[in-house]
Amino acid sequence: GLIRRLLGVNIASLRERVKEKDSVEVSPFLRKRIDRAMNALSRVVVPGYDVDIVSSGVVTRIRVRYDGSGIVVFLDYQGSNPGCSFCRFLNDNVWRKILGDAKARLEEEGFKEILFVDSVTLNPIVII
Repeated sequence: GLIRRLLGVNIASLRERVKEKDSVEVSPFLRKRIDRAMNALSRVVVPGYDVDIVSSGVVTRIRVRYDGSGIVVFLDYQGSNPGCSFCRFLNDNVWRKILGDAKARLEEEGFKEILFVDSVTLNPIVII
């Protein structure tokens, strides 16, 4: 699917490599891309709070494509979904700002394909 294409990974072969080793080796190039992505995301502030989306735990993990051009950002989205409709409206506006800022920071770092995913449901996050 989209995540597999974005990551550029054959999931079955990756699982086999993980069985052989405890961890997947990361090239220096890919480590640098991961660090730049985390630094970029650390510059995105949660509106109304003086905290960034990485240190606040909004970003739960990231995956960078092997060629460094694509990224999947897993976010704690479902955990912030309130019950009342007005609260959801406000929540959607905050998420729209967070996602817009995060996308802009990642594009500045040269990422061409960016996908935001709910870390609980694993569904893509789309806010219109």
